[in-house]
Amino acid sequence: MYDIVLSLSVCAGVALFVVFSGSMIRWAKKQKGVAIVFGMLVQMVLPDPKVEQTIEIVVESKKEALGQKQKDSKQKDDTPSGDKDI
Repeated sequence: MYDIVLSLSVCAGVALFVVFSGSMIRWAKKQKGVAIVFGMLVQMVLPDPKVEQTIEIVVESKKEALGQKQKDSKQKDDTPSGDKDI
């Protein structure tokens, strides 16, 4: 009896997922806000599998941007203000 209930619940879960996915696709095609909001909420709640990689990329890009700003400010400081090339 337990095997039958388990298999029926799995089948019901798959069927509900298919119906729900179909309705989300229809709503998204009609550009209803419910589908957009649901997509945003799912994106916020589900864990990002590449969190560490994403953090490393952000930190690296910030370091590059900071280094470029420091390099630009050093070049401005090194050029004498009285000398102009014509």
